[in-house]
Order: sequence, then structure tokens, then C-alpha cells
Amino acid sequence: MTGSFAVSKHDEGAGVIRLAVRGEIDNEVSDAFAQIIGNAAAQPGATVVIIDLERVPFLAAAGIRALLEGRAVALYHGCSYQVVNARGVVHGVLATTGLLSLFHTTIRRSAANR
Repeated sequence: MTGSFAVSKHDEGAGVIRLAVRGEIDNEVSDAFAQIIGNAAAQPGATVVIIDLERVPFLAAAGIRALLEGRAVALYHGCSYQVVNARGVVHGVLATTGLLSLFHTTIRRSAANR
């Protein structure tokens, strides 16, 4: 891993939880990342989990697994699940694997962390 990995949780109201991710999502951090997503989805009152990948320059296979595991936990808890702001290589990886539509991937701007 070349950059520091961090996740910031933002409660956007009405049950919407946004996880803003920074750094590479690789084998070193994928298990922790999946757990973070699961914890957000299990939060009382959560209805939507949004994973914001705007500051993620690299997504390894282990990162894809973490995103899929997070989606499964979110759905188990009755939450909808979205991945937003995937760019460059990360967008290409999600497109190549066919996950853009599964994750409802969009480019969206939010006021937080701008």
C-alpha cells in the first residue's frame, strides 16, 4: 500500500450513511473496510449506505471482494447500497468487472469534504 487508508462516516440524515474512503483499497485493508461497511449498514435507522470512492486511486481484487461483502451485509440489513464517484482506474475496474450497475455507481458531488 502506497498511501494511507482512511474512511470517514457521514450521517446525511433520513437514514443515509456515506462512507468517504481515502487511499488504496488492497489486501492489507480489505477486511477492515468490509467490516466498516457492515457496521454502517447495521447502524440502527440506516436505510442507505453510500460508498464514496472519489479519493481512491486503486482498487485491488480484495477491494472488490470488500465492496461485495459490504453490499451483502447492507442488503441483509434492508439498506440500499450505492458506490459513487469512482474515477480513473477504479471506475475502469468496476466497469470491467460489470459491477457499475450492481453498485448503482454514479458520479455525485456532495458538500462534505470539498
